[in-house]
Amino acid sequence: MAATFQWYESNGAGETPTADRADCNWKNIDDSTTAPTASPIDGGNNGFEKWMYGKFSGTFNLISAGLIAHTAGDLTGLSLTLKGEKAMTADADRLAYATPSTAANANLTFDATAITAIASGRAVWFGATGPAAAGKAASMATNPCYTNYLTHQLQVGAGATAGSTPTITITLRYTEN
Repeated sequence: MAATFQWYESNGAGETPTADRADCNWKNIDDSTTAPTASPIDGGNNGFEKWMYGKFSGTFNLISAGLIAHTAGDLTGLSLTLKGEKAMTADADRLAYATPSTAANANLTFDATAITAIASGRAVWFGATGPAAAGKAASMATNPCYTNYLTHQLQVGAGATAGSTPTITITLRYTEN
């Protein structure tokens, strides 16, 4: 047997999580269901932050060696900046959930705009309870376990061309045993 993995997205002032997310659409509304074409981000503004995290359940002994990176889909030269969380180096690095906003999140200090090989991704840690809870570590045997928040925000420059952004891939890699 193997671990079961699910992507979650949290939205709203009360942190309402939605399980089994297959995509992450940056847009000008704080939800996981509205089509991005129905709520576009105007040039010179930011999309709402996306508070994503992963949950592991099923049968496993240990989840470890987590990395996250923007691995495909070119955003360069489009007046778009993808901001992300810094790499985990200590439990205190984890982000606490905040109601998603279009204001630039000062905690999103990593420029994830460029494509990065997953082997050079930012470290992700795991914990026995939700993504913002204390107790994150580089490996976790507790079942279920959760990643720290893997938060991103699309910032759109004034010179951006109207229309949809290219599809990009954000990859989460981990070791399971």
